[in-house]
Amino acid sequence: MPIDTASPQPTVDATWASLVSRSIQAWDTIKAEHEMTQAFPPRDLLLKCKALEEFLLNSIQCCHFWFFQLRSSFMSQKRLMKWSPNRLKEYVILPAMPGFVLRTNCFFLSHYWRSKEDPDPGGDYLRLCQAELQVSSWSYIWVDWTCMPQDPRTELEAQYFERCLRTMSGLIRNCGFMYYYPPFKPRLWILYEVAEYMLTCESPMLPTEDAQSFVQHTHEMLEVGVQPVLSKYGYNCTQDRDKQYLTSWLELLVLLNRLKLPTLIVRGLIDISTWHGTIGTLVGNVLLRLYNGTLTVDGVVHKFTPFPQWHNGKYALPTHIREGLLR
Repeated sequence: MPIDTASPQPTVDATWASLVSRSIQAWDTIKAEHEMTQAFPPRDLLLKCKALEEFLLNSIQCCHFWFFQLRSSFMSQKRLMKWSPNRLKEYVILPAMPGFVLRTNCFFLSHYWRSKEDPDPGGDYLRLCQAELQVSSWSYIWVDWTCMPQDPRTELEAQYFERCLRTMSGLIRNCGFMYYYPPFKPRLWILYEVAEYMLTCESPMLPTEDAQSFVQHTHEMLEVGVQPVLSKYGYNCTQDRDKQYLTSWLELLVLLNRLKLPTLIVRGLIDISTWHGTIGTLVGNVLLRLYNGTLTVDGVVHKFTPFPQWHNGKYALPTHIREGLLR
């Protein structure tokens, strides 16, 4: 009797397979309900992944995907859920492509971190958000603590986490924006999230009282610049790399707004730069070079603080960008 020497086919984890099936069904629903969604989702790329580890590797190397928590999971929890590979049934995966993350069905949750170990240990912030979101129609929500791998991370999880940080602006621009801020604290991440949402939307943000300081400081940045506002109010981050990275983002957002470029151009420039990680992005007559710190409009060069060019660690440049900058 001949011996079958073919390589055994990898088995598919049932929980992972369920997540893939649920996600693709969600993509089909989004495309059916939103005629503007023209992009072709990377269905085959997701289907060929037999386990979470393979998915994380593909999301690092190829098309990026975001974990979103299901509405039913978010609304039923007593504490903000920490990301876990053992809780895949709580999620859906959406591709980082135009048209799949929409304000009609997705929320981005902006929040303070009350401790390094847990952003909301008592669940007080969660309960406020649940009460507010209960009356809204939506399907998925993105919370950093819940939707990105947290410490301790495997090497693959750490790389996926880094790519999530580099693409987070795409979430803020395209999701509904949910927040409850306690008494004002000069947290640079919060200022950036508010500014990203405000300065890339066609309709004005209607802030509640707890967000007024961040909105006011965003308007001040448009008048006097980013650095003076950060210094005046003492904005800070736990990690210095975060501050450098976010300062470049804020300067770019302010510059784009000061030049009064159409919102469609602004979103196109930042979307391509965010999702595809390009060295230079050309939309119409506007050329953006993040790592040179230049924005060229009709041949006129405007400057902002270049995005950092770290070769390792947090916010390290992807290999294709690092190699491109060396050419």
